[in-house]
Amino acid sequence: MGGTGRPPTSRDLARLAGVSQATVSRVLTNSPRVSPDTRARVLQVLKDANYTPNALARAMKTGRTDTIGVFMTRVTSPFHAALLDEIGRLLSEVGLHMILWNIEHDPEETVSEVIQQRLVDGFILTSATYDSKLHSMALASGTPTVLLHRGIDGLDCDQVVGDNWQGAFDAGRYLVEAGHRDIGLVTLEHTGNTSRDRDLGFRAALAAAGVPIKERNVISTGVSHEHGHAAAVQLLSAEQPPTAIYTVTDLLAFGLLDGARAQGVKVPEDVWVIGFDNTDMASWEGFDLTSVNQPIHAIVEQGIDLLRRRIGDPAAETTIINLPCPLVVRGSTANTVIG
Repeated sequence: MGGTGRPPTSRDLARLAGVSQATVSRVLTNSPRVSPDTRARVLQVLKDANYTPNALARAMKTGRTDTIGVFMTRVTSPFHAALLDEIGRLLSEVGLHMILWNIEHDPEETVSEVIQQRLVDGFILTSATYDSKLHSMALASGTPTVLLHRGIDGLDCDQVVGDNWQGAFDAGRYLVEAGHRDIGLVTLEHTGNTSRDRDLGFRAALAAAGVPIKERNVISTGVSHEHGHAAAVQLLSAEQPPTAIYTVTDLLAFGLLDGARAQGVKVPEDVWVIGFDNTDMASWEGFDLTSVNQPIHAIVEQGIDLLRRRIGDPAAETTIINLPCPLVVRGSTANTVIG
């Protein structure tokens, strides 16, 4: 400005607008103590000067960074990648920025330091587990926090999750009503209520129908395509293989489908397969996977709404939202209509 080559300061802008520097600061912080005509004149000067206020200076004045910290694991998995994309998109729509921490690779001490630095206005936690201290550290810091996708039972914190138990129950009931009695379950170690409820809800449906699940048909494993593939080999090479297999994530189900094909086992003619999450890949023709739907958009949208409310009113009453997870039927279960 004025041939100096430096960006304009608020003092420069005040001179151009014919107002005090304090008035420019009030406009930048959206203070109501500015008349409409003065605000319009200052904003026009800002526009003409292509002025962008320094983020640190703005944060010092307003106490806000307009930035949200997102903690996530397994960011490359189909579900978490979709979840992260939706978080970023919806935060941007409401004028907020995102900082991502992949806690799978960060030691707990590093995460603790990040939380205590108060670099953000709020936290979104997508991978809460019983044995992690992350949610406790976030809440203890006083920073507004919301749990998305994975919740913690009894925790006094805003949470938005899918109804995993009911979704799993509906999947089990669907298989039983289709006539299956020898059913496989590929599950995970229960580090949080998501995998736990997807396991227990399914078992409850079979128990309610008088179809006990045989322990030889139950495999507890890790979360990857390779683990699903190995589970398919183990289950489908047995002397009495199951006629249907339910697994608690789509990623495992994709491995199951490929493992079945590798053994010459036809899906759905020889075995039905059901996943959980209804990721975009589930609808691809190569998988055509029946899956329980996780309402990602609704989970993220309502979670961000709760977080913004919490930022504005830290004393607001805790809200826990449990959203329906309906079964989406595709070709991996013979396209049988839900009863």
